[in-house]
Amino acid sequence: MSAHRVVFLIYPGVAGFDVAGPAQALAVAGKNSYEVTLASLAGGQIETDCSGLSLGSISLASVEDPIGTLFLPGGLNAPTAAKDPALREGVRRLAARSKRIACVCTGAFLAAEAGLLSGRRAVTHWRYCDLFVERFKDVRLEPDPIWLQDGHIWSSAGVSAGVDLALALIEKDQSLSIALEVARELVVFLKRPGGQSQFSQVLSGQISDSEGPLGPLFAWIADNLGADLRAEALAKRAGMSGRTFARYFVARTGLTPAKAIEIIRIQSAREVIEQSDTPLGVVAIQYGFGDEQRMRRAFQRQLSASPAEIRARCSPRGSKVVSTELELVK
Repeated sequence: MSAHRVVFLIYPGVAGFDVAGPAQALAVAGKNSYEVTLASLAGGQIETDCSGLSLGSISLASVEDPIGTLFLPGGLNAPTAAKDPALREGVRRLAARSKRIACVCTGAFLAAEAGLLSGRRAVTHWRYCDLFVERFKDVRLEPDPIWLQDGHIWSSAGVSAGVDLALALIEKDQSLSIALEVARELVVFLKRPGGQSQFSQVLSGQISDSEGPLGPLFAWIADNLGADLRAEALAKRAGMSGRTFARYFVARTGLTPAKAIEIIRIQSAREVIEQSDTPLGVVAIQYGFGDEQRMRRAFQRQLSASPAEIRARCSPRGSKVVSTELELVK
C-alpha cells in the first residue's frame, strides 16, 4: 500500500512550528504511512518566521499527484501573504488536486482568501479572529475550538494545535491507538478533542485580569488545587472582603469562584486521567474533589462523561481494561 502523500505549501514568513509540528507527528506515525513534501511557488529555500531557520522546498509545478492532504501552515505573515495573487492561485490549484485540506493556525487565511472556506465552519488563532471575521464574512468562524472538521477541510487553532490536528488525522487514517502512541512519543497532551477550548480556565483568568489581583491568584490556584479553594479563602488571599471578591471575580471572568474552581480542577484532573494510569481515587484527592464520587459528579456536570469513560476513550490497552474501569465507578 503506497504512502499517503502530504504537501505543505510554504511561503516567506511561514511559522516553522506550524510545519515541523504536524510533520513530526506524521513521521512518528510510521515511515511508510506518510510521504511529506514541502512546496513553494518557485521552490528553493524559504525563510520562516524563526530567525535563521529556512526550509527547503520544491516548486508547485514539481508536486506529483495524488495529493492526500494539503497542509496550509500559518505564520505572522499569513494574513498578508494570503493576499498575494500568485500564492492564492497556487493554493487553489493544489487544493483542487487534494483529497483533504488541513489549515494550521493562520493558514486559514490562505484557504479563505482562495475561496475554499466559503460557507464552511473554520477556526484560527484566537488573536486573529476579529481580523478574520472582518475579511471573510462568508466563513462561519468559531473562535474557541482546538480544531474542527467541515467536510474535507480541517482547521486548527494557534501553533501547537497543529499537532492536535495531525493526531486527529492520524486517528482517522489509521487508528486511535496509533494516534495515542504518537502523542506519547512526542510527549504532548494526549489527544485533545477538537471541541476543547483554546484557553484553559487558568490562562483565561490570568489574561482577563493580568494587571489585577486575579492574575497571580490564578497562578497560585493552579499550583494548589488540593488546597482550600472556597471563595472565602480565595478572597482572603486576594486581600478583599468576600462580597467584593465575588462581585469582582464574576465581573472579570463571567463565572462564580466556585464554578471556576470546579472547571480548573476538571481540566487539570482530565489531563492526568487521559495521560496516566493513576487510580481515579488518587486523582480525586490530588485535585481537591475530596473523593471519587464527587469528582465523577463534577465531570458529568461539565463534560457529560465520567472520568472512567474519558480514560476509556484514550486507552489503547483494550476493552477488557476499559470495562473494568467503568465497573469500578458504578
